[in-house]
Amino acid sequence: MPKSHAAADRLDQLVRRLRNDIKFGSFSHGEWLKLIELQARYDATQFDIRKALAELKSQRLVEHRANHGFRVATPDPVQREQLYFVRTAIERSAAGLIVERASADDVAILERLAAAFDQTVESQGRQHQAAANAAFHDHFFAITGNPVLVETVQSLRERSHFGTSGRWRSTEGLRGSGAEHHEMVTAIGQRDADGLDRLIVRHIAAF
Repeated sequence: MPKSHAAADRLDQLVRRLRNDIKFGSFSHGEWLKLIELQARYDATQFDIRKALAELKSQRLVEHRANHGFRVATPDPVQREQLYFVRTAIERSAAGLIVERASADDVAILERLAAAFDQTVESQGRQHQAAANAAFHDHFFAITGNPVLVETVQSLRERSHFGTSGRWRSTEGLRGSGAEHHEMVTAIGQRDADGLDRLIVRHIAAF
């Protein structure tokens, strides 16, 4: 791989790691981000850290103040509530269709994906946790067979991650999220649309 491509790939990975850590609660809203600590944490140069933070500033995940540095942005609480309202309305509308369309193979796949998320909880970090969580929910909603719904849910989930109330800030919270994944799979296997609806609402509210 050419040196320029390797550098770009390294920066992209750094941005993704920082973005996931910020979105899923490794840093608190308003927390100042010290360059020297970020260099050690991500094994990156100060130059790359600054470029990554500049990119995250363009995504409104961090703020920059002259002579102070970068800090994690604070999400608008009104926008957060509006976003969660729309998420809840759309995601719970899929419950009946998921229960109706899910095959035995879908149930088995979801169980494996739920177990894969569980395995990331103890030590693998936000990058792996976020990927495993997305894999579960992507297949969950793909069962509807409605790509517009899937794309809409993915977009809303991505936007709402930054406004999380902090469930992923603790191992206990991550375990709770994982336990709900398994409860959802059980509800689907039992063809319990009402139970799945309640779990979806609870899952969003807890996040």
